[in-house]
Amino acid sequence: MSKIAIHHVGGRWGNHPFPISPRFEDDFVVVLYEADAEAIAGIHDATSGRRTEVIVQPFCLAATRGDATLHLYSNPGLTSLRPLGTALDKRYLHLFGVDFDFDGGGARLLDRHEIETHALDDLLSAPGSAVPAPDFLSLDVQGCEYEVLTGAEKTLRNAVCGLIVEVEFAEMYVGQKRFQDIHDFLGQRGFDFVRFQSIGEASGPVAPLGFRLGGYQSWADALFLRRPETLVGHPGETEKLRKLCFMAIVFGNIELAIECIKRLQSLPARKPSAAAPTLAYEGAVNEFAQVYDRTEKGYPPVFSDILPENRFLDYARASSAEQWPAIFEGLRAFGDRYLQLLDRLQQTEDTEVEALLRRYDFSEQADRLNFTRRHQAHAIMQAIRSARQIS
Repeated sequence: MSKIAIHHVGGRWGNHPFPISPRFEDDFVVVLYEADAEAIAGIHDATSGRRTEVIVQPFCLAATRGDATLHLYSNPGLTSLRPLGTALDKRYLHLFGVDFDFDGGGARLLDRHEIETHALDDLLSAPGSAVPAPDFLSLDVQGCEYEVLTGAEKTLRNAVCGLIVEVEFAEMYVGQKRFQDIHDFLGQRGFDFVRFQSIGEASGPVAPLGFRLGGYQSWADALFLRRPETLVGHPGETEKLRKLCFMAIVFGNIELAIECIKRLQSLPARKPSAAAPTLAYEGAVNEFAQVYDRTEKGYPPVFSDILPENRFLDYARASSAEQWPAIFEGLRAFGDRYLQLLDRLQQTEDTEVEALLRRYDFSEQADRLNFTRRHQAHAIMQAIRSARQIS
């Protein structure tokens, strides 16, 4: 197994959106791309001393190799190949975790630099390139994300398991593509939109303190994860499935992690190794698979199974959910053994998989899994008991 390679385009200040806990710091290689030459020294300073290997690439990524103009603003975080549009002219932004009003003065154009652009596919295939292909790709390039993706077609197909892409809902930069364009582009290439990891808001018109509340959602960090079936026949199918499984756990998509495990188990068995996994994420995936295999499985009732055809109209005419237990006649078929499982699933103590997640520092995922498990089991049990009483 190889380390997980994260490529982040727009690496000013040395950060990226993939959460790496201290337990897994040695399992990653981070590649940061930055178009503004003035920011490179700061990136090196910000990343010095990290356990995770960091590679800084002073390149401007786009759809193709060519010449372009880089627009430099008084807020360097707005630097882009595109000029700013007018979508936020009457809005105020709250940036950097403080409640200062970031107004139009922070978007003053300072300079324009002529710059050479490169496609990611070309950089990675260049003779002598020692940069590992990305398992995870994140983009924060101020309205040019779509163009970077079109220059990474081969990389998306052959390497990438997940992405976080900054997207906009309005035309913040002149001529830019927006969320739906990126959603459709990646969907056609085997990636499902999972959720917005964060959503940025703009406020306005200006109001005094004490009279401010909700703003206007304007941009977001959109998470996409690969569909496992697109890895069938991939020369590195096993390794990619393991990495995708780990990413699914990191981002709390446990169902996708299970799908990866099932596909891994359907592949020809590898020759067992006596050596323990050398990478922590590999050990986490192995343990997750073992816990899943030995856990008793219980599934929720299926709508089409519990609603008989002769009750379709009754369901349509029902005035409230209180009438449903009488209409969903199939609920009465669930026996005591199933109810006993539901009872165990309502325990407040961690299950084995939740304890495993906490041991690997995934406490937030464990908390959510614990709450969802107890809530769903309680709701199903109440519905079955109500149906039984009616019968």
